[in-house]
Amino acid sequence: MKTVLLTGATGFLGSHIAEKLLKNGNKVIALKRSTSNLWRCNAFIDKIQWLDYDNLNEIESVIINLRPEILIHAAWNGVSAVDRDNLSKQDRNVSFLDSLFEIIKKTNISKIISLGSQAEYGNFEGSIDENFELNPKTAYGSSKVKVLALLKSFAEQNNIEWYWIRLFSIFGPREGGDWLIPVTINNLVEQKEMMLTSCEQKYDYLFVKDFVSGIYKVVNCASDFSGVYNLSSNNSIKIKDLLLNIEIRLTPNKNLLLFGKLPYRANQVMNMLGNSNLFYKTFNFKPVYSINDGLNETIDYYLNNQKWNDDQL
Repeated sequence: MKTVLLTGATGFLGSHIAEKLLKNGNKVIALKRSTSNLWRCNAFIDKIQWLDYDNLNEIESVIINLRPEILIHAAWNGVSAVDRDNLSKQDRNVSFLDSLFEIIKKTNISKIISLGSQAEYGNFEGSIDENFELNPKTAYGSSKVKVLALLKSFAEQNNIEWYWIRLFSIFGPREGGDWLIPVTINNLVEQKEMMLTSCEQKYDYLFVKDFVSGIYKVVNCASDFSGVYNLSSNNSIKIKDLLLNIEIRLTPNKNLLLFGKLPYRANQVMNMLGNSNLFYKTFNFKPVYSINDGLNETIDYYLNNQKWNDDQL
C-alpha cells in the first residue's frame, strides 16, 4: 500500500486516478478547493482523506504528518476551451505548483507524476513522439511547458523521480458535459439535431480506464525511469466515425448529426496521433479497451446517470 498525495481528484481524470488507487488498497490524500463539487467521487468519497488547499500554509503540517510517498498532480485551472488563452488562469497553475513544492521538500515524497498535454506541441499533422519540437499555440500549452520545466528542475535538485505524462484525447464516464462525446450523447438522448463540421479530422482517443491503468504502471514502477512520455492509444479514428458509432447506438436512422453545417476553425489540425511507443515499452503497457467498448461503457454511464449534466463541474 502506498500513500499518494493527489491534486485534481474532483476532476475527470483525477477522479478516475483516485478510484484506481483506492481499489488497489492505496491511501489517497486529496487536495481540493473548499468550493469544489465532489460529484465525481460520490461512490468513494468517504475513502479519501480530503484537505482544502485554499491556503496551503494552513495544511502544510498536516501533509507532512501524513507522510505521502508519491505526488500525482492532476489538477489544472482553465481546461475548458474558453479559458485556454486566459493568461491569469493559466499562470495560477504555475504559481500553485511552485507553492506546493515548498511543502513537498519537507515530506518523504520520492516520486512525482504530473499530467501534460499534446497542446505543448502546438499545431501538427500526423504521428509525433516525445522528440517533436515544443511549439505551443495557447496560454494553456505554454503553461504546461512552464510547469514541466519547474517539475524537472525541482525533482532533479531534490533527488525525486519525475514523470511528465503528455496526454492526447481521453474519454469516458464523468467527463465534463461541455466536451464533444458527452455533448453528442446528451443531444441524441434528447433527440436534438446537432450542427457539426464535416468531422473528417482523425484524433487519437484513449479510454479513461486504459489511461488510469497506464498511470498505475508508473505509480508501481520499481526503477527510476524519470522523463517525458506520451500516453495515447497509438491509433486514430475519424471524428465522424466516432460520432456515428454513438448515433447508431442511441438514435439509428434519425440522422440527427448534421455533418458539414459548420466550418472548420482556423488552423484546424486534421490528423493528431500520439506515438506512445516509449511509454508502452518502458512500463510494459498496452490498452485493453477498443474504441467501441469504451464508447459503449461511456454511453451506458450517461444513460444510467441522467442527472450528470446538472451536477457537472
